[in-house]
Amino acid sequence: LRYLLPRLTGAGVALSRLGAGIGTRGPGETKLESDRRRIRHRITRLTHELEAVRRRRARSRDRRQKDAVPTVALVGYTNAGKTSLFNRLTRSDALASSKLFATLDPLVRPIRLPDRQTVLLSDTVGFIDRLPHTLVAAFRATLEEVAEADLLLHVVDASHSAREERLAAVHRVLDEVGCAAVPQLLVFNKCDCMDDIDVARLSRSADAVCISARTGFGTDDLVRRVMRSVEMDTSRVTLEFDQSALDDRRRLAALHRHSRVLRQVAKGDRISVEADVPRRLIPRLRPRSAAASGTDREEAPRL
Repeated sequence: LRYLLPRLTGAGVALSRLGAGIGTRGPGETKLESDRRRIRHRITRLTHELEAVRRRRARSRDRRQKDAVPTVALVGYTNAGKTSLFNRLTRSDALASSKLFATLDPLVRPIRLPDRQTVLLSDTVGFIDRLPHTLVAAFRATLEEVAEADLLLHVVDASHSAREERLAAVHRVLDEVGCAAVPQLLVFNKCDCMDDIDVARLSRSADAVCISARTGFGTDDLVRRVMRSVEMDTSRVTLEFDQSALDDRRRLAALHRHSRVLRQVAKGDRISVEADVPRRLIPRLRPRSAAASGTDREEAPRL
């Protein structure tokens, strides 16, 4: 709308249809001003709606951070196949379209990794080269999801003739919005449209994985790579819980939901659990009594 507003003058015959046109007013002035007022009104209304969306998504992110669930965001040039990959990994049916900006409001779904850890996968808007600054506010919800993610899966249409240019364009956008420092994994999609030699050449990169969201080729390897990346942000700890205490039972349940339990030993009402736990979750899982007495143990991070 902001792009359209200054370009209404001379847009066509429709602007010359007047209720009246007397004096020095030229043809189309009344209709033109009426259209401009309507567009300004829509811009104001949509700005308020975008701010409401931003606040709602901020509350959702706060809740996810309190639960300490890792977030993985799909980013990439428009029509790279992000939503198709999102649907395959989450077994959902979000709209997958080749249209520009088919995905605007980020979708977030949980996926369960082979080690039983849960991560949240976020599908975001497709980027374009030289993203107009007037669109940055409209994409704020997506850009904030990207900035808060623990890992970015940069999905690239490997079969496109302008693959390198589009890859560089996404890197520029991420740099412009301050997300260049977020860890990334390159995901070369649509490899079913390429010959085996080209796929083998792309697969040599240690920071990339070749897949086909349409056929499922390579998606198991992708999930394993995501699991390894998430594991780097965990610590092995031993925690003790009192099963007779309601708060401890809740913490124990959260530990089983979000961590990989290695060993569990029960003695009466006391239970000792050794697990690989996301580091940011440890303070919330540590029983207050154990934190005060120092009865729990934490090993050095495994890098």
